[in-house]
Amino acid sequence: MSYWKNTCLVLLLSLFFVSITLSSASSDVLPPEKSPVSYCFQINNINKYLNYLLIAQVKSQNPNLPGYNRILRQNKCLDLNGYREYSEIFAIRKNQVKPQEIVKVEQGEEIKNFNNKKSLLIPVKDIINPVRTFDDKYSVNKIADVLEITAIKPKSVDLKYKQVIYTFKNGKTQTYTYLSQNNRPTPSIGTSNILNFVLPGLSIFGILLVWKKVRHQSTFKNNK
Repeated sequence: MSYWKNTCLVLLLSLFFVSITLSSASSDVLPPEKSPVSYCFQINNINKYLNYLLIAQVKSQNPNLPGYNRILRQNKCLDLNGYREYSEIFAIRKNQVKPQEIVKVEQGEEIKNFNNKKSLLIPVKDIINPVRTFDDKYSVNKIADVLEITAIKPKSVDLKYKQVIYTFKNGKTQTYTYLSQNNRPTPSIGTSNILNFVLPGLSIFGILLVWKKVRHQSTFKNNK
């Protein structure tokens, strides 16, 4: 009897873990007609504010994953392609960071013991949320947002989206200016992308014509 109890317990635990795995996996399933894209952002006028450093504090929506910080440099894109990453941005006066506190790391530089400087940081109100998927029809491979500092105040930093750069799977790029801060401009569908939809249709149409002609000839011979 105890054997069956243990077996049932093992089965119940197995079902429990499988259900957890499936639920977590289903949350990351790509939506229909979407493809994954890589994302980065850059700030194009950092050098205008010579007395400040701009810092990106990158976090994950999974609280168990450690975050990190990166010093932003003008026109250098910072990738946000880790598991559900997003970024907060801060400014700090350069004279409040010692040279030995700036450490070279992968993809740039970071400030050592960054959390100890929380009281000195000037925050940007909004966070940077990356684009993770995009419509298949555009054949987009990478998206880069270009931001601009409009003001650094004693208690806040004002940023605005200026441009978006789309890189396509064929290596070509398109750049668009933001007309609204809440709406990212969409790329145009190039000739090569249109052909991806038209050519399969033409191929099917051609096959049908050939099949119809062959069938007609075969019927004609049989009748003859």
